[in-house]
Amino acid sequence: MGVSVLELEKAIKSLEEAIALHQCAKTEPEKKAFRDAAIHRFEFSIELSWKTSMKILGSTTSAAKSAIREMARNNLVDDAEAWLKFIDGRNETSHSYDEDVAKRVYLLVLNFLPYSQRLLEKLKQSPS
Repeated sequence: MGVSVLELEKAIKSLEEAIALHQCAKTEPEKKAFRDAAIHRFEFSIELSWKTSMKILGSTTSAAKSAIREMARNNLVDDAEAWLKFIDGRNETSHSYDEDVAKRVYLLVLNFLPYSQRLLEKLKQSPS
């Protein structure tokens, strides 16, 4: 397993931990802090997801949405539309901070986790 796949695995594990902390938080300030941490870790995880995939595929694609389409063509992801929504959510959070955006993107983060875990399993099986 290559370094990139190991880094992706660490990022996804870190995302899982932030989600678990959010779900166990007792106070509203804790919930917000852990939600925001999960969103930040989601940003890392989605970036590593497509960049690692492109590296394994030997692709020079450097745009996230093009990478997602290439990942779908190579059967690394089953639902390109969902992944494109994840990219849109990442773009939304990286350009501004707004409470409504954070709430909306956190729901995407929860949906993203199983998709990222499936991708990780496929990448672990790929010869790198």
